[in-house]
Amino acid sequence: MLNRSSLLRSPLSFVGSTVLLAIALFPPLLFAQENSPPAKSNTTRITFLPPPIEGTLSVGIYDRSGKLVRTLHSEATQSDFSTGLNGLITTWDGKDDSGAPVPSGKYKVRGLAVGDLELTGEAFHCNDWVSAEDGPRPVLFHRIAIEGGNVSLIGSDAAGKSWKFKHSLTDGALRIEDAPALPNSSNIGPEPLSCPGRDGTQWAIEKVQGEPIVVQLESNGEVARRLTIGAGEPVPVAIAASLERDEVFLLEKDGDRWRLRGLRRKADSGAQQTGPTWETFLEKNRWPAAQFSDVANRLGRAKPFVGAAKVSVKTQPNTLLGDTTTTIGLTVSTDAEGSSLKTSDGLPLRRLSDTPRLRWAVLGHDLNQPQLVLFQSDGSVVEEYRLRQPGRLMTFDAGEYSWPPK
Repeated sequence: MLNRSSLLRSPLSFVGSTVLLAIALFPPLLFAQENSPPAKSNTTRITFLPPPIEGTLSVGIYDRSGKLVRTLHSEATQSDFSTGLNGLITTWDGKDDSGAPVPSGKYKVRGLAVGDLELTGEAFHCNDWVSAEDGPRPVLFHRIAIEGGNVSLIGSDAAGKSWKFKHSLTDGALRIEDAPALPNSSNIGPEPLSCPGRDGTQWAIEKVQGEPIVVQLESNGEVARRLTIGAGEPVPVAIAASLERDEVFLLEKDGDRWRLRGLRRKADSGAQQTGPTWETFLEKNRWPAAQFSDVANRLGRAKPFVGAAKVSVKTQPNTLLGDTTTTIGLTVSTDAEGSSLKTSDGLPLRRLSDTPRLRWAVLGHDLNQPQLVLFQSDGSVVEEYRLRQPGRLMTFDAGEYSWPPK
């Protein structure tokens, strides 16, 4: 399971519904700030009373068309503002998010208080070698071997670091260890193509008329058996076998997909069967996840998950504004440091995860509405999160201001 504790921020308490309650919020010692010298002429002073909800504040500047031109604060706490008789105080220098001066005119200041959204990590998808948030995430595999009671793979992550992945053949446990660095690991082909088997036999990956087959050779070189690969299946690129049992393990590849498959000999089970067959008793996959369409039907749903460009949620009533509620649009964005929840007009609300180098993120409703589901991927694995209380939001209006200030 993903670790929730590293994803949520500590809330700050804002409580109040009247001016008297505002006085309780802001200690008298802070009121002296109201008597401080007026703001410089090149800034606009903005004052607002925060909504009565525990959480953080995001504040934005909007032009007359409703476009967000500047994010003044995101995930702010009380210490990010000055305080006074009429509430919290901040300033705006008349610039947009790019640092360019805005045209003269009227601008509105609006924001949201963000409570505890109850974000929890649910599962990993599309890479059976990933089992922990802070564990290695292999994207390539290079070697396969049988070591004691384990089938072991040497794999490397996106940064080229090598790891040994050991799958226990007795209890199915996965153990991960550091592995010696491989030079130019992205260019090293999987190996070996042949290996010893039971009773002095030899297993090998060969091609017959351009088609890959797996053969077992007797000690005299005669073919004991051939295992054909079905059409459209990943191609075997490395092999290992048990010396005690009729078991063979194939590392297979199809584009960016990797599959480990364990096959074992099955005894005759009926009169119609002319000889022993081989059955798959172990399978682990690493599916490509470069874009959401690659994995939409591999996320543990009866039907493919459908993401939305934005999802609509109803905010909590703001008692300071006559218990008004608002329906807002939410979306998710990614950057070099992780994913973030934003309003559909671009105001950042809450950092969701710290997974670096994400390639995509998709937000949408699941069966348990109003809960929201977030899927995201760095290309090596798909992470699933759940926002259990997406409506713990409260809007507020900080008024209209002229730029330049009069």
